[in-house]
Amino acid sequence: MSDSPTEFLKLFLAQERDLRGFIGSLVRDSQAREDIFQETALSLWKSFSDFDPTRPFGAWARGIAGNKIKQSWRADARRPLSLPPEAVDAVCDAYDRSDSGDSAVREAALRICLEKLPERARQALTLKYESGQSAGVIATRLGSSVDSVHQLLSRLRASLAECVKRQLTHEI
Repeated sequence: MSDSPTEFLKLFLAQERDLRGFIGSLVRDSQAREDIFQETALSLWKSFSDFDPTRPFGAWARGIAGNKIKQSWRADARRPLSLPPEAVDAVCDAYDRSDSGDSAVREAALRICLEKLPERARQALTLKYESGQSAGVIATRLGSSVDSVHQLLSRLRASLAECVKRQLTHEI
């Protein structure tokens, strides 16, 4: 697998919400959830060269998150286990079964949504996610402030997520 930071970010950002949901379904404490998410993200980044691109990234990420959850439970002997380790595996399997696997359909929906965006918005997304530019560089290129670039990207991510969701519900 390529060690491309851009490829990692593309895959990771596409799965971030589901990964947080998976961890949240098993870990009740908000600080522990965030710690496990951060540890998982770091582990995914460090081991990305081992990722098999013929398999779903989300399943791979959830497997690593599941291991981090079990490690966390073993390390904190003061706190009784919320669920047995087998439950983590069962939840992971359930996520994998419900994972649509239709990345081509999702990509087509995303393309449709991207085409609807104004040129400036597409340019910001291209600079950020294809070129890997910092908010400072994007701000300079677009003639705006770093804060406004952060706000723009945040709004665009939310807007695209909602648009893709709408597109997918029309597909079903």
